[in-house]
Amino acid sequence: MTKKNELPESIQLGASILFELRAQNVQLIDLRGIKDVTDFFLVATCESEAQMQAILNELHKEFKANKLSSLGVEYKEGVRWAVFDAGLDLMVHLFEEEKRAEISLDRLYADGKIEELNEEDFAREASKKSAGKAGDDNELV
Repeated sequence: MTKKNELPESIQLGASILFELRAQNVQLIDLRGIKDVTDFFLVATCESEAQMQAILNELHKEFKANKLSSLGVEYKEGVRWAVFDAGLDLMVHLFEEEKRAEISLDRLYADGKIEELNEEDFAREASKKSAGKAGDDNELV
């Protein structure tokens, strides 16, 4: 298990946002030495497009506020898959469950180190400011 403080700031922030906004089945795929485009994929499942959009918006806002690289977002309504590109460090892939099973990044990149991440490892102390209190699901509506 990789320790949170051993990971780049972009991954720590990205994972924190995914958990705050209730993404499920959050995985980190270490692609260093395997893929040149980026070092890590953060992969998560969303329950709806509204949740996916909320996460993308929060990622964009927080990466900008923390002066972290953000190259753009690949998102089309109805596709059920979105990508937040944070450059050489990280790409965040968000899927609705059925699409995640279909694309199966964990199989495509099985030669990378794949870890299931735990919410408690990525809780931000000040997280309540933007994402609402834990259990407050009204933020995603």
